[in-house]
Amino acid sequence: MKQKFLLFAVIIAAISFTSCGGKATAASIAQKWCDLNAKAYKAEGAAKEAAEEAREKYEKEMQEKYKDDKTFLEEVGKEVEKCEDASEGR
Repeated sequence: MKQKFLLFAVIIAAISFTSCGGKATAASIAQKWCDLNAKAYKAEGAAKEAAEEAREKYEKEMQEKYKDDKTFLEEVGKEVEKCEDASEGR
């Protein structure tokens, strides 16, 4: 009985967390971009090229997804400026 209840509770919690995901924030998008930028900055050779491609792909995806919301994209740009130097070790 305890196992069934625990399993049920885990399933309900998982559904709750996934349904609360909602729209990404400008800060969360910028943070992911900065994480990708840091990987590209630190990598070398083929790994650097792959990391740069991943960053560029993410940029394109976000620009396409939010192309109709210029204000939001500007906010993302401001957030990126806040973390860009740190992602490059400056």
